[in-house]
Parts: sequence; C-alpha cells; structure tokens
Amino acid sequence: MPNALIYTRVSTDEQASKGFSLPHQKNVLEFYCQHKGINILRHFKEDFSAKNFDRPSFKELLAYLKVNRKSVDYLLFTRWDRFSRNQEEAYRVIREFKNMGVEINAIEQPLDLSQPDSKVMLAVYLVIPEVENDKNSIRTKEGMRRAMKEGCFVGLAPYGYVNYRNQEGKSTLALNNDKAPLIRKAFLDYSKGVFSSEEVRKKYYHQGLRFNKQSMLNTLRNPVYCGKILIKEWKKEDEIIVDGLHPPIIDDDTFDKVQRILKGKQKTKIHKFSEIDEQLPLRGYLECAKCGRTITGSASRGGSGTRHFYYHCQPKCKERFKAEEANILFEKLLEEFVIKQDVLELYKEILQETFSGEKKNRAMRVRQIKIDLEKLNNRMDSIEDKFFDDLIGHSTYNAMKQKTQKKINDLNAELSVIKSLDKNLEEYLKLGISFLHGIDKLYKTSPANIKKKIVGSIFPEKLVFLKNKYRTDYLDSFIAIILSKHKPFRLLKIKTPYQNDKVSKKAPPLGLEPRTL
Repeated sequence: MPNALIYTRVSTDEQASKGFSLPHQKNVLEFYCQHKGINILRHFKEDFSAKNFDRPSFKELLAYLKVNRKSVDYLLFTRWDRFSRNQEEAYRVIREFKNMGVEINAIEQPLDLSQPDSKVMLAVYLVIPEVENDKNSIRTKEGMRRAMKEGCFVGLAPYGYVNYRNQEGKSTLALNNDKAPLIRKAFLDYSKGVFSSEEVRKKYYHQGLRFNKQSMLNTLRNPVYCGKILIKEWKKEDEIIVDGLHPPIIDDDTFDKVQRILKGKQKTKIHKFSEIDEQLPLRGYLECAKCGRTITGSASRGGSGTRHFYYHCQPKCKERFKAEEANILFEKLLEEFVIKQDVLELYKEILQETFSGEKKNRAMRVRQIKIDLEKLNNRMDSIEDKFFDDLIGHSTYNAMKQKTQKKINDLNAELSVIKSLDKNLEEYLKLGISFLHGIDKLYKTSPANIKKKIVGSIFPEKLVFLKNKYRTDYLDSFIAIILSKHKPFRLLKIKTPYQNDKVSKKAPPLGLEPRTL
C-alpha cells in the first residue's frame, strides 16, 4: 500500500470569506485516500499565505520528508492554489520532491506530471492563483493609499498612539495618555540641541520608552507625531506628506527643528568631560623630556582613598610628575602673556569692522528671505486656488503644498537664526577682547575642552615640562606678533638628550619674550 502525506492550507482571510476550512480539506483528502487505498502517514495543516514556501508547517513537512523519504510516495492536497500561489517557486519545489521520489498532486485538479502535455495545465493551475494574488495585492495597496491620502492611518499604531476608528468609521489614531507625554518630552529634549538621541533614549528608557538606538532615530523622524501621514512613492506617484485625521503629539516647529538637527543643519552640542579631563587639561600637549614621546596622565588612589593625578610618559619610561604642580606652573606662565595696548585697540577695530561687514551681509540676506517668503506665500495661495477650481488633483495638490511649505519653514528657521546672531556677535566681540586681555583668568575659569583649545591655539608644538619652567620650539606666529615684552619670560628653548646636542634651526634664542593670544 502506497503512503502519503496530506497538506491543508488556508489563509485567515480565505477561511473567513471563502469557506476553505481546514477540517473540510482534511475530510476530502482522507476520503480520497481511503477510496484509492493510500495510507496516510501524517497530516500537516497550515494557516499561512502561499506567496512563498517560507511557511512553518511546510518547513516541518520538508524536515519530515528528508528523514522518511523512502517511505513516502505522495504529497496530496485539494487544489493547486492550496499548494502555492507562486509559479516560479512551485516549479522549484516540485522538482525537489521529484528528485526525492515523491509525487505531488491535487485531488480536485489531478495531473499526470509524467506526461509532457500535463505541464500546460499545471502552468494554468499555478498561474491563475498567482494572478489573483497579484490583483488582490494591487487592490489592497491602492485602497490603502486612497485611505492614507484622506488622512487615515492604516498600519499598526506607533508608540504614543492606539488604533482607533472615528465616527465616520475611518481608521485613524487616538492618543495613549500614558505614552504620548513621553514622546513629547523626548522630542522637546532633542530639539534643544543639547542631548544626543542616545542620551534621550536612555533618559526615558526606564520610564517606559523601551526603544533601541535605531527605533529612537526612526521615532524622531516619524511625521505621524506632528499629525502627518507619510505616503511613499509608488509607480509614477511621488512621495508626499498629508495631514492626518489623528491629533498631533508635538507641533510642526518642534518637529522641523528636530529634522534639521538630524540632518546636521544644527550640530548637537554634547559636553562630556570626566573628572580626569578637568584635572589633566595638558594631557596630549606635553612632550617627554627624556624620550620625546607624548605625555599622558592618570589618577592613582592613596591609602586614605584620595585620588592623586599625575602626568606620565608611556610604559618603559619613568618620566612622571604631579599634575597639580604642572598645572599651577602653566597658569603662572599665562600670567606673563600681555598684549600691547595699541595692538589691542587695533584688534578691537578689526573685529568691529569685520562684524559690521557681516551685519550688512546679514541685513541683505534678511531682505532676500522676506522677498522669497512673500513669493512662496503667494504660490501657496495659487496652489489652493487651483485645487479648489479642480485644475489639479488631490495628490498633486498635496505634493506641491508639501514642497512649498518645506521651503517656507526652512526660510523662517534661517531668518530666526540670523536675528539671533546680532546679539551673539556682540557677545563674541566682548569675549574675543577679554580673551586677549586676560587669558590667564579665562583659562582658570574654563572647562577642560576650552582649556585644551587655548593651549592648542598658543602652542603649535608640544611643551616640555621641567621642574620650574616649560620649553617649546616656538609660539603661534600670529600670537607672537600681538604680544609685547612685559617681564622676563621663562619659556626657554634648551638642548635635550634626544636631540643629540643639536639645537633646532627653528628654536628661538634664549630669553624668549612673552607671547600669547
């Protein structure tokens, strides 16, 4: 007696609308096998789409067949569309089963696949359900796009919302009162330009916003949260954003600001400096007096538990000195940097002239932005008139409106930045002059990142620390020009062991005058 595996399949929508129930298919197959004298080894049932063979029960069937291939003669199902709705994949699986000595057939559409002519009918049986599937897919996609153009939300509700049908029965979203406030806080925090997306994610993770890194970025880019629906491009239709029926969690201005930060138009300001950075501001700017390598630094904990900070060379070199002594000596060194009074006045004039020129350029840009905004607003009115007069379709109207509104938003953002620059530039002018006039005070009161910038701007080459002085090859050329002699300066160039007693050609003479910003 031949042996067979029977396979029944139904997708959820088919079972609901067409009555292809699994028990009915099983009964038909059992009756057929009983009538033909075929022994049923096992029944595999599936509730899955037939677009491909990546189906749980069919995988289980294949695994069973590979182990028991010698005892299986047939794989039977009711109709060919129960087997597959993908012609290309179906041919591949049929060949695979044939190579294992297993015959595949549909009891309601039987074919003798050993006869060449049967392949014509097989092609018909396989292609018809595939065509039907394609038609259903197209109709579904077109229906979803029509609904989305009307502002409906047709997918699974994102975090902060729940799926909802309004009074007209249209699919949309409603606010989740527990989760929506977290989304709003996350957007507001990121829009300040102070926190990174990862910092925002971690801040609210334990409050319920359990996103991974990529999900957090996707959330910040999702226009759903400002009441919009993104409709992706399809065929000849461009990608557009339309107003949704659902309530927004954040306003348009906040969303646009977040997008500009994400695109890099505004840099996220992240200041993360540890205690060791504050205690070792010269790390990376010092050179070992013994071997010439770059000095690093670290902290060690004493017997009382107090941390002590040291600058030291790389392993195998014993150069090591207290960070506190080196830092104090460097601050005293900066006290000797004095700018000439006439140079200071000249520098003030140069800065004021530069800022004045920039102010004229900004004023011209403001006038141009206002002209462009007026044109864009007129264009927006024209687009609406054409839509109301039925001169353009709904999709064209949305696409044109979206592009125009984006330009308006970008120009308004640029205008806001320019207006804020006038106040900022006055502060920059005062800061620049105070920087030159009291660099030692500025250095002492600044955080580690500013201290490092000050050191790097004054000394192009690394400093060498000795017990009571520093040495270097030369100062920045611009800095050297604007400084004058005020008192004897201890920044001296001397020979070192690793220079083989040869003085560098670019080394200044002993008794170098004080130079700084």
